Amino acid sequence: MSGPVGLEPSAVLAAWERGNDSDPVRRALALLAMAHTADDRDDLDLGSRDVLLARLLVDVGGELVWARADCGSCAATLDVPVDVAAVARLPVHPPGARFATTVPGGEVTFRLPTTGDLIAVRELSPAQARAALLTRCLRPDDDDAGGVDPDTAEAVEAAMDRIAPAGAVELLLGCPVCGTQTVTGLDVAVLLWAEIEAYAAGLIDDVHALASAYGWTETQVLALSPARRAAYLERAVP
Repeated sequence: MSGPVGLEPSAVLAAWERGNDSDPVRRALALLAMAHTADDRDDLDLGSRDVLLARLLVDVGGELVWARADCGSCAATLDVPVDVAAVARLPVHPPGARFATTVPGGEVTFRLPTTGDLIAVRELSPAQARAALLTRCLRPDDDDAGGVDPDTAEAVEAAMDRIAPAGAVELLLGCPVCGTQTVTGLDVAVLLWAEIEAYAAGLIDDVHALASAYGWTETQVLALSPARRAAYLERAVP
C-alpha cells in the first residue's frame, strides 16, 4: 500500500508496536518518535507536541480529517470535520521555555505542562493533578511547595491557553438527532493513532502476502518502494 509522505514504513510499524499496548499519554510519545528523534520528547509542552503530531497527521490523513464523538445529550455518534492543517500551523516552543504573566499582586513566570508532567500526576485525582501541574510549572525546583492560590491559577492557565493554543482546541458539535450542541476537546493523538493503525495493518498485510509468495523478510518487503511493492502484490495475490 502507498504510505504517507516522509514516513518510513519501518518507523510506522515501530510506533504502532510501541503504542499498541501503551496508555494514551505514552502512545502520543510513540507517535511523535516517528518524526521527532530528539531525547527531549518528554519535555515538549503539550501544545507543541500536538502541533508536531498534527503535522504528522496532515502527512498521513490530509489537511482535513474526520473526528468522532458522542452527543452529550442523546449519545448519538457524531462525525465532524477537523481542519488539522490549522493546528499544524500553530507555534512550537522549545522545551523548558519560560513565560511571564500578570497576576494579582505582581507577575509570575512559568513553563508549559509537558507529557512528563502528565505521567508524574496521572495517579492523582483531577483536582490534585491540576494543582500539582500548576505547582510543577510555576516552581520547577520545588515540587513539594504549597498549592497555588485560585486567582494566580486562573491567570496562569489563561496565559497557557494563549501561548499554546494547540493544547486547548475545542470542537463544537451540532447533533442532527436532538439539536443539542456539544463541546469536546480535540485529541490529535487519537486521530493520528487511528490513521497509523490502519496504515500499519495494511503494511502487515503486504509483508504477509509477499513473504508467503517469495520468502522475503519484513525488512526486504518494507524496503521496496510503494510502487514496486504494489506491482509484486498484483502478481503474488491470485
